[in-house]
Amino acid sequence: MAGAMLVMAGCSTPSSVVGTAGPTSTSSSLPPGTPNVANPLDTTAFQKTPCSVLTAAQLQQLTIAATGQPNLTDPLGPVCSWHDQNGPSKMDLGIGFVTAGQGLSGPYSQKATYQVFEPQKDIGGYPALIAMTDDARPQGDCQIGIGVSNQLELTVEGLLKTGIDKAPDMSNPCPRVRAVAEAVIATIKAGK
Repeated sequence: MAGAMLVMAGCSTPSSVVGTAGPTSTSSSLPPGTPNVANPLDTTAFQKTPCSVLTAAQLQQLTIAATGQPNLTDPLGPVCSWHDQNGPSKMDLGIGFVTAGQGLSGPYSQKATYQVFEPQKDIGGYPALIAMTDDARPQGDCQIGIGVSNQLELTVEGLLKTGIDKAPDMSNPCPRVRAVAEAVIATIKAGK
């Protein structure tokens, strides 16, 4: 994995630090094509305890046995990492709040710099995007960014185990990463 937020830095351009979902920008102030987040999520509590974005029941359902490792000092924002490539999930996972960015405006305004730029079906009613500087999906890496407000992006990246004991879905990691993202959004919406 490349760094605490895996390769999540590729999804946003740092600007000012925005710690919570504040007032929603109007869609006219967003870069062309950027989806407007009409109902921003309040992620304040989860930013303080980023590993709480997945409940014990969700981790069990996702077969992630590793304990989450929080990092509240990452320059991009709070993150939690689960290192479980040698565990039952055969996946390392990173979930982060990109507070040093501009929500999905960052990647949309720089879409030409990405090798992979694919808007996705909304996750829990929030716009989603796969934006990667290199297409590492065939090597088991997928990163999904979700606009939880017009100022804040949530990133979910999974790196599936390769090699002889590889994850069975290693060459198609995005459906599993999407399932994790759906669980995270459900947790945040429930406020637990």
